[in-house]
Amino acid sequence: MIASVTVVTADLDAAVAVYRDGVGLEPGAEHRVSGAPLPELDGRRSVVLSGTGTGGAVHVVELPGARAPEPLTTLGWAAAEILVADADEATARARAAGLRVLAEPRPVGAGGGLRAVQVAGPAGEALYLTQVDRAPEGFTLPSPCGPVGPVFIAVLASEDLEESRAALEGRLPARRVTDHPLPVRALNAQLGRPEGTLHRVSTLQLPGCCAVEVDQYPAGDPAVRVRRSPWDGGIVAVTLRGDGPGGIWTVPGAGGALVASG
Repeated sequence: MIASVTVVTADLDAAVAVYRDGVGLEPGAEHRVSGAPLPELDGRRSVVLSGTGTGGAVHVVELPGARAPEPLTTLGWAAAEILVADADEATARARAAGLRVLAEPRPVGAGGGLRAVQVAGPAGEALYLTQVDRAPEGFTLPSPCGPVGPVFIAVLASEDLEESRAALEGRLPARRVTDHPLPVRALNAQLGRPEGTLHRVSTLQLPGCCAVEVDQYPAGDPAVRVRRSPWDGGIVAVTLRGDGPGGIWTVPGAGGALVASG
């Protein structure tokens, strides 16, 4: 299952305030990082923020001088999907805290059981705030036990979906559920493409009501950049607990995206 997503920011206090006030996650005590998936993060100030229920947390790490790219324009871990009880209330809360809405709340997925809003996070990451009334066929997803729950899906931006997905399937107890073209509205808005432009999306179910979504990014698009170091900010790693062999590894075809598993 997803244990955490690691977000690198230039300003820890500001990022924690966004996740606390704009999303509704509860911050833990500040601490210094030890045993980070990237050596540049060891010893840095950090805070872990959690929702209610079992699942992923957001681990915010301060790296002075880190940049904040435009959300959904960088290969690698592009977004964290966070469970919310009510997507419209989550949108109002995010707006009141000054977060930029990338795509307004609306039904997503097959079967009409999900409703989601996409907003810009504080460090260049995108946040999908998703209400789960009924999981689409083939998925096992969490149910809310409070206004804001855990991170339950990590979204990967790949330049080669099949290569990235093969690595994930080869190293994780992942079950492929979907592979189809979808009009990803927030991505289209960020890349300056028509709202209905289709992108290939494949989602892998993980144990513990979690999943990884792999999005095929358009080849050669000048708006898409590669994350070359943790100073490029945003989500630099996803930590999985109890999923596959232990270790830290890079997902091929996805801009150096790191997975820490075991």
